Amino acid sequence: MNELKKINKIDLKILSILQKNARITNQQLAEEVHLSASACLSRVKRLESEGILKRYITEINLEKLAPHVEAFAEVTLENHAPEDFERFDDEIEKVKEVTDSYKISGAYDYLLKFVCTDVRRYNRISDELIKSHIGIGKLSTLIILERTKDFSGYPLESLVEV
Repeated sequence: MNELKKINKIDLKILSILQKNARITNQQLAEEVHLSASACLSRVKRLESEGILKRYITEINLEKLAPHVEAFAEVTLENHAPEDFERFDDEIEKVKEVTDSYKISGAYDYLLKFVCTDVRRYNRISDELIKSHIGIGKLSTLIILERTKDFSGYPLESLVEV
């Protein structure tokens, strides 16, 4: 299990601000957490080096960019040896339309999220995956009709004790 890193209230505030606005300047961030710019930058660099801050990304509004369809696929593997999971993970990593992959508990082994140009494209990709001999026993699809809540950051204050 991963070793949990100890952080304090200022670190938590820095993380909360950055997950909502990763483009904030260090000076603005420092002012919001009541630190000098150099002390704030040192904390951010430490959070990065400890792997708590993993990356800075840009969220794109696909609705304004291109027609597309999003789908979840529930996948059950035929066999459950460690090498079966490794083979599946390795192959799914290569499918650019799979934006998220979760190994899960319950009736299915994986939950995948696909973003494709249309349903026909999704159907071709899922058919290719089934035929590719990566061990898929069952694949069930859920087409996303509408996103009703966007990810807006983790609820850090209720997850992390400081």
